[in-house]
Amino acid sequence: LRVRVTDTVTGRSKASVQIPLALVDAGMKIGAHFAPEVEGVDMSNVMDALRSGVTGKIIDVVDDEDGEHVEIYIE
Repeated sequence: LRVRVTDTVTGRSKASVQIPLALVDAGMKIGAHFAPEVEGVDMSNVMDALRSGVTGKIIDVVDDEDGEHVEIYIE
């Protein structure tokens, strides 16, 4: 799983992180306690995509307030 965050104004990369799929399920469970509702993202759909073997971009969100573009890919 790859998470990429870019600045919407400059287009420069702010973060690019690769996470082994084996750790994603545990991380999602922990993260759900801190952010139970992520606006515009149904995390159960993300987990279903991971389990079904889907590849490619599964999340593409622009946060205008923080000026960030977040993309999540399964590679």
